[in-house]
Amino acid sequence: MKTQINYLFSFCLIWVCMTTVYAQPLHQDLVLNRGNFQIVLSEEEPSPLRLAVESLCKDFEKVMGWYPKQSNILDGAKINIVVTTESQQKKFARDKYKLDGFESHRIDVDCSENNIYLSGKDMRGAIYAVYSFSERFLEVPPLWFFSSWKPEHKDSIAVPASYRYYQKSPQVRYRAWFPNDTDLFTPWRKLSEENNERWLETMLRLKLNTVELEATVTYPDYKLNGQAELLRKYGLVLTSHHHVALNNNFLNWDGYWEKVRHMKAPKLLLSNEREMIEFWRYSVETVKRSGMENLWQISFRGKNDQPFWAAFEDAPQTDKERADVINRMIRIQLGLIKEITGEQNPYVRMTFYDELSDLLAAGYLEPPVGENMLWTFVAARRDHYPNVDLVNFTNSSHVKLGYYFNLQFTSTGAHLAPAEGPWKMEANYRYVNSKAPLDFSVVNVGNLREFVLSMSANAQMMWNMNIYNTDEFLYDYCAMYYGDKYAKEIADLYHDYFYAYWQQKPSDFPGMERQYLFQDLRYSRVYDQIADWFERREYTDNPLHDIGFERMPGRSFRIEGNNQVDTLLAGMEKTAPRFRQVAEDCKELMSRLPENRQIFFRDNLYAPCLYMAELSVSMKNYLLAYKSMADKKRCREYLDMAILHLEKAKNALYATQTGVFQSWYAGDSINGKFNLPQKITRLSKIRETL
Repeated sequence: MKTQINYLFSFCLIWVCMTTVYAQPLHQDLVLNRGNFQIVLSEEEPSPLRLAVESLCKDFEKVMGWYPKQSNILDGAKINIVVTTESQQKKFARDKYKLDGFESHRIDVDCSENNIYLSGKDMRGAIYAVYSFSERFLEVPPLWFFSSWKPEHKDSIAVPASYRYYQKSPQVRYRAWFPNDTDLFTPWRKLSEENNERWLETMLRLKLNTVELEATVTYPDYKLNGQAELLRKYGLVLTSHHHVALNNNFLNWDGYWEKVRHMKAPKLLLSNEREMIEFWRYSVETVKRSGMENLWQISFRGKNDQPFWAAFEDAPQTDKERADVINRMIRIQLGLIKEITGEQNPYVRMTFYDELSDLLAAGYLEPPVGENMLWTFVAARRDHYPNVDLVNFTNSSHVKLGYYFNLQFTSTGAHLAPAEGPWKMEANYRYVNSKAPLDFSVVNVGNLREFVLSMSANAQMMWNMNIYNTDEFLYDYCAMYYGDKYAKEIADLYHDYFYAYWQQKPSDFPGMERQYLFQDLRYSRVYDQIADWFERREYTDNPLHDIGFERMPGRSFRIEGNNQVDTLLAGMEKTAPRFRQVAEDCKELMSRLPENRQIFFRDNLYAPCLYMAELSVSMKNYLLAYKSMADKKRCREYLDMAILHLEKAKNALYATQTGVFQSWYAGDSINGKFNLPQKITRLSKIRETL
């Protein structure tokens, strides 16, 4: 009897299970067609999220030729793409999709409700969900604007019924770009609203969240400037440059007293501490009143990017005394932040740049500590690797770290062509993170178009350093922008390009490849300094000298040996053929790429490689002309070749001026950091005088 009951129970259980399976609807993909879906979000969602939704609608328009309707009400007759922050989720998702901490986000498909949910823990999390959906289903890449991307038309878009995508909070809380030395970028931005703002959307598509700016406090009405307001429009965090304290600096000292206090400005003196506190108080109150999401920077430096003792007449003379002054001033600033904001543990960073790095390494500087105090170290000047202050750092105070890394450099680094590369970027950040948890990152990139590869790599690494790998990133990057068929081949060419740069000095930092590089602004300095000797009709084996404000002798060029000219010649003999070979390989491969992939390949890899090849050949001939100055005929011949190849270098870059970038190099020929036309003109004048 018991056995019969067991059989009967088993039969009933099987029947119930079978009935349950067949009673459930067989879910299929949700297929988006023109007119059968809408985008839904609450009217209470913040304006930056609404702006991202508008961008998503434009993405649909690019890909499907149709701009979807937006609504704040679910429509049961349509597929609803529901965009929501966690605070608004109950209105649409009934709080069913759980999220992690800040900026976490997810994509979920619920076929039973005919809904697709793009959810974020907070505003930026929801923005990231929106752009993640666009990238994964509309195939709009993050760099669509900078890559001259052309959409592949889709009549319909299928979203799998079981699709789930989830991103936990990023490892690095603040992930920033610093647009610095923008001789190309600034005039180009002024041409249109799209040029002026599209880079901020690009940052969000790459899942960055912070922009570093110069002083943003204005007078006399407690307002931040237009650049800060632009960040607010897109939902990005504002932080400040390393010579800016509390969103202001001493370049604006006179303006405060004249426009706010209507009086002549007192002198910048350490003895006028009360006046400095008043100046800083106005700055903190301005940021507080604005409601801007701000990562505070404390600092005590001069009127510009210089030590404070260059601007204060009563500054002390010894490093220890100078550090004591800085220690006092930054604590006053931190106290003002806490007092005015009412936060006892605000996020605050201090950046150890130049003289601050030296004082910290010497043990004189005593930065504040705290749970949210971010000690921001800076890659070494001129060449980009961890500096001695970071090497000596031990986290006995249990602070979090920030890191400032230059992908370009004002005076001696990469400028018109990328040089540092994603591998070097990764090595730097891995070293920093080995010292203490990294909570802030900023990369210095002024002319963004030149550096989008390494900027993209940095963005991905900062989200999750545990799984990031540069080789894997580079393959995925090449597959996204050039197609799977050519991804491995192009990834190898990128590697060969970055490794073609001349290393004028062997690496001495443990484990650091390509520590010292001869970037293109070093070429620029060589052209200018040797031209001075040409014009004086003097020859020396060592014509190069350190640039102004150089704190470490020999750092500007780092050319070893007792004959700079011969060492440079040997370097050009090595590097020119390497660049030339990669350029030839690029040219051959470009002919095989689909037409819609060729423009970005040309702009992002082939042109910079050809530019560096021609620049190196020009430099070689220029040096030979300098050595042959006593033989005017031979000197003229070499100069002719130097000018010819410098013109070819310019043409290699300027030929990429198409589409929205048709006037990209206008700034180079006006007040450019390199200024290729000016270099050609100066060499031509030297040639004429021989």
